[in-house]
Amino acid sequence: MITVTTEDLAQAEELARRAAEELREAEREYATNRASPAAYDRHKDAYDAADHAAVRARLMRQDWEVQEEARQRRAAEGEAAAQEMKRDVEGLAASRAVAVSAAVAAAEAMKAAVGALAAHDGRVRVVGAKLAARGLRCAEGEETGAGLDGSVWVRGQLWPLVDGGAVLGQVLADVVAGVQPRHPLARFSAPPYGGVTAGRGRDEVLALVRAERGR
Repeated sequence: MITVTTEDLAQAEELARRAAEELREAEREYATNRASPAAYDRHKDAYDAADHAAVRARLMRQDWEVQEEARQRRAAEGEAAAQEMKRDVEGLAASRAVAVSAAVAAAEAMKAAVGALAAHDGRVRVVGAKLAARGLRCAEGEETGAGLDGSVWVRGQLWPLVDGGAVLGQVLADVVAGVQPRHPLARFSAPPYGGVTAGRGRDEVLALVRAERGR
């Protein structure tokens, strides 16, 4: 059975009403001018149209009444369930409030983490600028100097730039994968923002984060 809306029913009944009016007009014309072929054809067409529209509207109303009864029955069942499950619904509200608070806290923590990662990335750039001002560049393999890609070498140790956004994105992916392995976020992957050195810095920081979380 096709679902019948109140709009569908109103439209069908309006069409039936108009068809009935057209039939009455055609009947009057046919009654006063029986010999007219045009009046005969109009009456015949109006009769067929009115009959079809009336049958369609009647059947549609029957379907609508059956469906309306079912809708009212489901509404009553839903109301009864809502009353019986009042504590369950209260539990839903409470668990959602806890979830929202946790998400807000996570957002604030992520904001702080983005700031800290950006500050570290900025410090690498500052140190690189200071080394470059001293004329120290590691283009020739020196152990201490500023790299052309923005990275810094100090006594043979590389301090790359860091793509903080990608770090947090991957951390989120790790967390989601631990709870919902099939979630799309668990397969998060993004090219490093800031070039190859920022990607290397991202990987180094991620390794440290994972080590800390694994303790």
